[in-house]
Amino acid sequence: MNIYILLYFNIFAIYLYTLFPTIAAYRDAGEMSTVGYLLGIAHPPGYPLYTLCIHLFSKIVPIGNFAYRTNIFSSIVSALSSVLLFWLYNFFVEKIYSKKKFVVSLIGYLISLLFSFGYLQWYLSLVSEMYTFNILFAILILIFCSKYFFSLSIKAIYILFFIFGLGITNRIDLVLFIPILIFVSLHYVKQQKSVKNILILTFLFILGISCYIYLPLRSIKNPFIDWNNPETLTRLYYSLVRKTHGSTLDLISAGYQQGENFVDGIKFYFQHLWHNLSILGFVIMLFGVYKSFKLNKPFSFSLLFSWLLSCVYFIYKANMPPNPHSFAILEAHFLLPNVIIYVWLILGVVEIIKKYKNSQYIILVILFILVGYNFLVNIKKLNKRTNFYAYDYTVNVLRTVPDNSIVVVKEDVQVFSLWYRKFVDKVRPKIYIVAAGLSSSEWYKQMCYNYFKYNNIPQIFITSVQQPEILKEFVDKNVLLGYNIFFTPDVEIPKLQRLNLTNLGLLTSVTLQTKVENSIFLINDIYIFRGKYVYDLSWEFFSSDIIEDYSKAFGRAGYQLIKEDKSFDTCVNLYKTAIYMMSFFSFNYFELGYLYFTKNMFDNAYLYYKVGCEKFIEYLSLAEKYKAFPDVVEEIKNQTANCFLHLGVVYEKLGEIEKAIESYNKALSYNPYLPEAYYNLGVVYWHLKDWQKVAYYFKETLKLNPNHKEARFYLEKILHQ
Repeated sequence: MNIYILLYFNIFAIYLYTLFPTIAAYRDAGEMSTVGYLLGIAHPPGYPLYTLCIHLFSKIVPIGNFAYRTNIFSSIVSALSSVLLFWLYNFFVEKIYSKKKFVVSLIGYLISLLFSFGYLQWYLSLVSEMYTFNILFAILILIFCSKYFFSLSIKAIYILFFIFGLGITNRIDLVLFIPILIFVSLHYVKQQKSVKNILILTFLFILGISCYIYLPLRSIKNPFIDWNNPETLTRLYYSLVRKTHGSTLDLISAGYQQGENFVDGIKFYFQHLWHNLSILGFVIMLFGVYKSFKLNKPFSFSLLFSWLLSCVYFIYKANMPPNPHSFAILEAHFLLPNVIIYVWLILGVVEIIKKYKNSQYIILVILFILVGYNFLVNIKKLNKRTNFYAYDYTVNVLRTVPDNSIVVVKEDVQVFSLWYRKFVDKVRPKIYIVAAGLSSSEWYKQMCYNYFKYNNIPQIFITSVQQPEILKEFVDKNVLLGYNIFFTPDVEIPKLQRLNLTNLGLLTSVTLQTKVENSIFLINDIYIFRGKYVYDLSWEFFSSDIIEDYSKAFGRAGYQLIKEDKSFDTCVNLYKTAIYMMSFFSFNYFELGYLYFTKNMFDNAYLYYKVGCEKFIEYLSLAEKYKAFPDVVEEIKNQTANCFLHLGVVYEKLGEIEKAIESYNKALSYNPYLPEAYYNLGVVYWHLKDWQKVAYYFKETLKLNPNHKEARFYLEKILHQ
């Protein structure tokens, strides 16, 4: 027992040390903490068990802020999962090897550490999400499945059915382990042939899954977060099947043909597995698959089909495109099939120890190396104890706006982090947060109005803010009600007539006309920046996504200075800071090149335009690699062409005519419908006195833009010579 306690605190201590100190910059972490605090309804399918558990846990362990407590909960259940995996290892050692040695126990200890310090398991043990709780249930299911098949324990099958039903109310994707229940049931029915026992199993499963009754019962009370308002059977059903999410993992996949991204997804899974286990661990795991069929075929098939469903089938149905955002969402779901991978690894290790004398020492060395390597690599990436990106983002947003303001936000981390500050920390009650992606949903509008009514604060007009014609109505009606309206950098604001946009720090205002100096004051003197705000140094997507918002904000402030023709040095510093934060964002290079061009500093303009063209080409290559939609790829091509066009002008100013011609032709290779590129080529050849090419390029210009006065004037001049 002492070794189990040692293992637990060994793992938990590392998790606790590397824990996010408050709201985690991770997907739905802000939402889940907020829902747990309010006893609300989370996004479909609702996660009632997790909500109840973190609410209760926060009452029992009242240390730190609420988000920190929910992060601790993830660490506790994850460390417990690792201990249970060690117990399962010892179970198979007893059944297969039948000898208890210190070295053999140490091997199991290291397998549990390897599981715990794998990137995904460790990462998700630090955030307020239900994934590690799901893994606890998955390992319990495998334990009681193993006890039934190898010990024929009737008690084990009863507990299994209850645990399975209860676990589904934490995360419904646990249902992908249904082959385990099927094979256990078939074996049990064959052995017992008792209707009474089958009814008992059914009752226990229903008893476990009955936790879902929380959703309609709580929804009737109109909690401040009441996602999809599942108080009726119809709405409850829609929540359980995630109809509001298109019955998919994420709406990101909605624009792709089913199965289009399967190969990329399965490749990503095996790359993840390879990084965690290496080739040696992978070979041992495959040997464990073989061994499982030698031991017990029903048990083996239950594992195999559960892995196929939770991994292969899930990746196929998720159909996520191969970009960092999509894969950051997809990878969390690899934990479930990984549990089965580790059972196969255990079986492979135990069989090798039994079959080959002294092999235990070789395996011990291999595991020491794997655990040490994983730990040293991942602790650099996963030490989140000073990660305040999400929290500080909310502080800076709320410091930006006056009372009676509406802030429209799009991305999940940004929205949910602001929810946490509003509902849990209860700051700035006269600031209204509108989630752009939810703004067209009737349940969301009703949820907001219930909140306004309960807190006796004035209502705002809520409607979809993602369609230009409706956005105008949203702005006009709320302006009449006396509200200022702001957008965070992650929101794409449609261009509308009579809509004057000005930048204010992190935000863009559509109503409040401010001086650019106010933005600089906010950035320099009011905002807090804890940590290194460099996109590539945060290691994981969601912290980087917040840093991207800051980079865009600095770039927008610089752009506003360009428009107002103010403070050249300040403008340059803003753009350079934006580039420092996010070195691959091509627009900042382009606009800084333009700034230098306007001051006739052509050498500097050349440098930034040149790098900008390179970054645009990289961006285009990534868009194609990530299977971006055709209209997105086309837009990047047009932007790349525009950058080469400007580079060509700089080459002309520097007297490098051949390079100017090359740049203009590159611009046309990306966008053959760019009239200014044809016109500039005509001008270049005019200076070279190649009149045939001059006439050709001016004619091409006029084909694309018949109203181009200069091209028409000079073409007529040539033709009349």
